[in-house]
Amino acid sequence: RDGSTVLNDFNELGMEWQVLPSDGKLFHEMARPQFPELCYLPEDPRGDRARRLAESDISEEAAEKACANLKDELDRKDCVYDILATQDMDMVGAY
Repeated sequence: RDGSTVLNDFNELGMEWQVLPSDGKLFHEMARPQFPELCYLPEDPRGDRARRLAESDISEEAAEKACANLKDELDRKDCVYDILATQDMDMVGAY
């Protein structure tokens, strides 16, 4: 918040941005946790980001075929990525 401190820990960053009483009322409704109660921390703030394509049920070829009707090349690439990342062929409907 001070414009110069760099925090590389996601939990520490979250705690730094918790709304304090001195910040005034920023939201229409007050929800827990409220200071001095600490923010709820996720079990793993970075998440498991390794892609396990070998474990995928949907092949890249199948995803490309599902997205083939999209005219925009970037939309096609995004569509293929989304299907592979979620393992959900219905993601093509988002485009």
